[in-house]
Amino acid sequence: MSSTNIKRKRVLILGGYGTFGSRIAEMLGSEPGIHILLAGHDLFKAELLADRLQRKLSSDTELPTYEGLRLDHDSGSLAAQLKDLSIDLVIHCAGPFQQQDYHVPDACIAHGIHYIDIADAATFVCDIDSLDESAAETGCAVISGASSLPALSSAVIRVLGESFQQIHDIEITIAPAHRISRGLATVRAGFESLGRPLVLRRDGQPQTSYAGDGLRKVTLGHPVGERWVCNFDVPDLRLIPQQIPAVNNLRFGTGVQPKLLQQGLAICARLARIRRPSSFPDPLPHLARFGHWLAARWPGGSEHGGMQIEVGGTIDRAQRRARWQILGLNGDGPWIPAAPAAAMARKLIRGTYKHMGARPCWQLLSLDDILAELESRAVVTSFELTDA
Repeated sequence: MSSTNIKRKRVLILGGYGTFGSRIAEMLGSEPGIHILLAGHDLFKAELLADRLQRKLSSDTELPTYEGLRLDHDSGSLAAQLKDLSIDLVIHCAGPFQQQDYHVPDACIAHGIHYIDIADAATFVCDIDSLDESAAETGCAVISGASSLPALSSAVIRVLGESFQQIHDIEITIAPAHRISRGLATVRAGFESLGRPLVLRRDGQPQTSYAGDGLRKVTLGHPVGERWVCNFDVPDLRLIPQQIPAVNNLRFGTGVQPKLLQQGLAICARLARIRRPSSFPDPLPHLARFGHWLAARWPGGSEHGGMQIEVGGTIDRAQRRARWQILGLNGDGPWIPAAPAAAMARKLIRGTYKHMGARPCWQLLSLDDILAELESRAVVTSFELTDA
């Protein structure tokens, strides 16, 4: 049977040739019966990646087919374009999401098209349920945050939580590798959030901080080792208190390498909090471009990165702590944030996800679902349970 005779489900990846979109597209290369459209502003890059991914596949006619496409997700005619393209699923990877509205999921809902994004912007992810009623009415699933946060983090918390009668403390840390390619959108999301307020929990009470505050040293497993991180706003800081009200202490930290760059970000965060005249433009978008250029050329650093989640609480009336880590080695770290979106896409493509409506990706995937996407990558995990 020729591939043209197969009724394929059509998956559109916005930001399809970017850091994470391209990896999701490659992961889905094992999913039969789909046609993947890689969309972005640059048709040449989209077609080049589509050709490369197609060449990597065997001649099995059931395996995916790829196509490059020029498409602007900010277009006012996006809904009409999705309808004309007969799209079944949109995977939105065209960040940053901090300043985006819901025009992309709205366009999907208008035609009953399933939607996934990889957003980690707290407000964007946590408020997606405002679209729940309209998504349910048109029979589509709208899932936000199918990435490291909160999809992977919540899956880990579910597994760790099975051992605890009560969870009191949660700390999440992400320490990405320095010697990897990183998209401008990722760098912009980080820079443009510096200095903005966020709410942690300490001793059972909300504690106001800001992105870039709380510079501290953490230690992950070898070969990642010691890293410097700071506070940052993520969906988990809002979702965890809703889902686990007994949590007394909660914080999230992330950082860059080397230490001098991280210290520079902490300084930028303090500067961003200085009041400036309304006529003075925000310098952070310009600093983001400079930071993107600088990080790519800064010497040193590692090609290894990781994420860890520490949970403290009560097991059999004793205070215990559990720590789970995932390390991306030899530059394979960026596959980790891409894995939840690929796993969620499989559920929607296969029809095994039945809950129509809009919601954050909180415990919608099992840890096994996500790790299955990473089996061929240089990724390792570990778990330890200790006394508090």
